[in-house]
Amino acid sequence: MTLQPVRLSVPSSAEPTSGRHSSAATPTGSVAASRCATAYWAHHSWLEAPRPVRNERSARAAHAFLFERYPQLADVTRAAASSGLPVWPRPACARLCRVVAALALGRSLRRVVAAQSHTAFAASVAPRLLEAIQRHPRALAPDLHVEPAASPFDRHAMTALGLALVQRADADLSHAFWWSLRLPREIAQSAQRYGVRGLSAADAADLLADAKRLMEVPRC
Repeated sequence: MTLQPVRLSVPSSAEPTSGRHSSAATPTGSVAASRCATAYWAHHSWLEAPRPVRNERSARAAHAFLFERYPQLADVTRAAASSGLPVWPRPACARLCRVVAALALGRSLRRVVAAQSHTAFAASVAPRLLEAIQRHPRALAPDLHVEPAASPFDRHAMTALGLALVQRADADLSHAFWWSLRLPREIAQSAQRYGVRGLSAADAADLLADAKRLMEVPRC
């Protein structure tokens, strides 16, 4: 399965979306919706009224609220206008974060052999990926030094840790807040707890690239 990047604007009729991981976060064919793409992009927990955006009126209100509440979005929007963020619809984005975290803890996961643990990992982190992670070259290297330690079988912790690592891949932080907006606010708040020693932006970007490749490998 190949995951395609999602641009921050709503696709026009000349840019059809298709496939399992195409963006379902924003409606198509609506100029008004494209002007409020941020409202559709953000998880509803970031909005003043914590409910999913359902129509143009609520999108306009949510868009205005986000830019008033988070003025840094103005700069981020300009920076993001010329390039697509390498993220996908919300479930795939959260799964990508968890795979990033799993690769960061690859050495520990390499020792997981019990069938029950494999089942727990598939349910909590990502299905059908543990064996690929265990075979990955990163599993031969020491785990990243993460503080505080995260349980590799805790869905919330792994999503938050992965988000923290993904944000480190953005050297100038121009896209980091967009990653937070895509996920529930409580995940972003938990991500702020995690620190990683000795991980440069380039190293984090390589980690993110490895996670994307794992998610894109076709599986039976």
